[in-house]
Amino acid sequence: MQRTSDEVQLKRIPDGLSREEYVPLLLLADEAEPLSTYLNDGDLYVLAGPADEMLGVTLVMPAGEDPGTVELRAVAVAEAHHKRGFGQRMLAGVLSDLRSRGVRRVIVGTSNAGIGQIAFYQKAGFRLWRIERDYFTPEKGYDPEEQENGLSHLDMVWFDLDLD
Repeated sequence: MQRTSDEVQLKRIPDGLSREEYVPLLLLADEAEPLSTYLNDGDLYVLAGPADEMLGVTLVMPAGEDPGTVELRAVAVAEAHHKRGFGQRMLAGVLSDLRSRGVRRVIVGTSNAGIGQIAFYQKAGFRLWRIERDYFTPEKGYDPEEQENGLSHLDMVWFDLDLD
């Protein structure tokens, strides 16, 4: 466990442990069908407040064959705690832990319609890496009618950050 402030702590839950209690928060970051395929993989970081109140979650997965690269697969903060700095604190804690564990590069993808998420990652130091066109398809479990900020979810916008 890592303390990020007097009242907030970041806990890492390795794969193999039940994660069902975190699904409501994880569903803020991804749809149910894709989430179910990777829910119990990787490391789950939980930002907890007083009395173990779940403030946010980040699911970190190996990315490809390079053991020094990981993907932030699902990053979410409880809606009641938006705009209070918890996402920034959680991400900083996760990145610090990953760096201490020898991770050299972190990638993360978000929808082209997630304007707030795009800004969030850039403010955290992530750089635009690539765009994967036509990513959000019904075949992958995404609703083609869903929109955010008046935009359809079409393309995955990928970012990366070197931790060296």
